[in-house]
Amino acid sequence: MLQKLKDQRAELVTQMRALHEAAQKEERAFTTDEDAKWAAMDADLAKIDAAIKRSEKLDTAGIVVPSELRAAGRQIAAIGAAGQDGELDEKRVFDKFMRQGMGELTQEERQFMLGKRDNNLETRAFSQGTSNTGGYTVPQDFRDQLEIALKAYGGMMSTSEILRTDTGATLPMPTFNYTNVLATIVGENTAGSADSSTPFGVANLGSFTYRSPILPVSYEFLQDSAFGEGFITDALGQSLARAINAHATNGTGTGQPRGLMLDSVAGKVGTTGQTLTVIFDDLIDLIHSIDPLYRPGSKFTMADSSLKIVRKLKDTQGRPIFLPGYDGLAGAMADSVLGYEVAVNQDMPAMAANAKSIAFGRLDKYKLRIVRDVTMLRLTERYADSLQVAFILFMRADGRLLDAGTNPVKHYANSAT
Repeated sequence: MLQKLKDQRAELVTQMRALHEAAQKEERAFTTDEDAKWAAMDADLAKIDAAIKRSEKLDTAGIVVPSELRAAGRQIAAIGAAGQDGELDEKRVFDKFMRQGMGELTQEERQFMLGKRDNNLETRAFSQGTSNTGGYTVPQDFRDQLEIALKAYGGMMSTSEILRTDTGATLPMPTFNYTNVLATIVGENTAGSADSSTPFGVANLGSFTYRSPILPVSYEFLQDSAFGEGFITDALGQSLARAINAHATNGTGTGQPRGLMLDSVAGKVGTTGQTLTVIFDDLIDLIHSIDPLYRPGSKFTMADSSLKIVRKLKDTQGRPIFLPGYDGLAGAMADSVLGYEVAVNQDMPAMAANAKSIAFGRLDKYKLRIVRDVTMLRLTERYADSLQVAFILFMRADGRLLDAGTNPVKHYANSAT
């Protein structure tokens, strides 16, 4: 069903792009019939996108599962952690650890998990065969799933440059701005003058610990359902994703990361009356407020409610400025506005009086620092009297816009009145 919906979307987007390109090639506006056809296809596209989101949500929910999947889940412990070739499989070892704890692993599996443990964490002894409460770095495929969740619930994870470090020590990021220094004409045999400017600067990245809520899971659920990494990703990963994206977008920089919008500057302010709107000319002005050297690779980012308004805008010849993207066999193309990719970020302010509702520029100049990997704790004894095991995820992160003073990211602000 999901693939069918994606195929329908790709076909619809192809038709919309063909309609737009035909008018663009002939340097004309849409005809009345083309305008009505575009509006109908755009409405259909919105319905398909909503159906795809619902289908993807159902596919990843993982709590209510068919009986055959529950049976498969019960067999995981019996299957053990051996791959088809008899060698340890990282994913299966981790899954077995989540279900049964360290005490139920074989010696070889235990050594495997020990090799993945964060040695800086204080952990309890588990030599007596009891489950432990130590922290374990999750496997690569789990981390990939978490990053997909971060992207799906935000936008900053997909537009920022990700910096991974082994420790949480302060990470200085030097800046250099020589744009205001001009060469001079001097005569022959004349000594040069020393540079008195101060072009060097530094932006420091620290690390803040993000910790999910404690999630108790019953032993019955662990034993009888197809419990696995997807469950942890959905239940706990979303809490990390939402918090990190919110701070990376609007963080104050005090006790939390400096958000993108804290350091962006105004590129265009709407005229009186545009408290809930943006017009075509405003977006043109916003684009050209960015230095031409920054424009290649620049992107728009905004909330979905703002994108809904932008999708209705047309250029001076009456053509829509929004073009839907597609992900088909021939490749992928992102949604775009006036030729620039647009990333939806639900933590961007909705359009309102004085709201910084749209950002544009080199969004990858926002540096999102992640320390090591996401780590999971399995708590066994704490909820034992309720026949529950609890899980916690945590990760350390920080972020800020790297700006040498030439403003790589600017925003559109709605009018105050």
